[in-house]
Amino acid sequence: MRVRCYDCGRETDFHLQDWRCPCGGAWEPILPPNFEAEKVKTRDRSIWRYGVFLGLDIQTPLVRMGIGWTPLVSVQLLGRKIHFKLEYLSPSGSFKDRGVNAMVNQLVHMGVGSVSEDSSGNAGASLAAHAARFGIPAKIFVPAYASPAKLQQIAVYGAEVIPIPGPRSAAQDAAQASIGPGQAYASHAHNPAYLAGQVTAAWELWEQLEGNVPDWIICPVAQGGQFLGYWFGFSLLLRSGLIDHFPHLVAVQSANIAPIYRAWSQGRVDILEIEAAGPTVAEGVAIAKPVRGKRLLQVLRETDGMVVAVGEKEIINAQNKLAHRGYYIEPTSALALAGFKQLKDEIQEDEVVVLPLTGNGLKGVPILIDD
Repeated sequence: MRVRCYDCGRETDFHLQDWRCPCGGAWEPILPPNFEAEKVKTRDRSIWRYGVFLGLDIQTPLVRMGIGWTPLVSVQLLGRKIHFKLEYLSPSGSFKDRGVNAMVNQLVHMGVGSVSEDSSGNAGASLAAHAARFGIPAKIFVPAYASPAKLQQIAVYGAEVIPIPGPRSAAQDAAQASIGPGQAYASHAHNPAYLAGQVTAAWELWEQLEGNVPDWIICPVAQGGQFLGYWFGFSLLLRSGLIDHFPHLVAVQSANIAPIYRAWSQGRVDILEIEAAGPTVAEGVAIAKPVRGKRLLQVLRETDGMVVAVGEKEIINAQNKLAHRGYYIEPTSALALAGFKQLKDEIQEDEVVVLPLTGNGLKGVPILIDD
């Protein structure tokens, strides 16, 4: 698998021991130069319908999990027609399955016998599910404050769950220190094959919208794998002459911990680590400094995007509003609707807006309020 570091420009083959670039940057997959629609495996309703375009060493999965081709539905909400991409219908209940499916298939192809990861919940649950399906051991290092429901989900797959006290970064440090021979740091933040899997959501949208591109995609962003996946996917379609513009990509964060929002507001080219102003119900975005900070800011500029920070009350209101329309998602996923509510007056009524609903509400305990 060929990879590139955005931070320093280095290109090389991906090796397990070099899970990040020597400069400290995160590897990105090198995708093929063109997207050829006739090569899409249209009978395959998974991410592997696009296997030839992923830049992996394999084009078909070693083990199938049924991940990808999630529904796109239109809903009238807040006086507007918007589209939901139902990523929470993936097998482990979150969008992380796209990236983890590509990553684990690639890692097992490379000879990996066990995997480790740090996660606040969804990535760990997805990796644990895949490890169970592939029959390999998994260790998941989790922040001690993570949702009990998510920790129980990780454990039920048979993975070893290791709670780590302290900030989110402490779990990351513990996971990285645990890697030994024959093991892989299967990181949703760093692994290039994970990012390749996330690219497939853009191509699905393009197909589901009959060869068109949305005007806006508004999604929760922590490490930004999904966000960057959309950009990589639409970039390849643009280079191939299949679309003529990017969607505006909007990153939504909790106001209590919003490093991307702060960097964007300050006009920075990189993202500095910050301290949280307080806890957030959107625990999936509680990241003090995303690994791919420079790339995230570049993509925001290139797509004429923006960053929105929303408060705790707005997040909970959005979760309840979606539930009252029949979509029960976790608070992190509700950031998308909260962000759209803030931006609604800046979006034309005839523009196509997509909100990825990223995580299932059953992963936590709902906070009920009056509508």
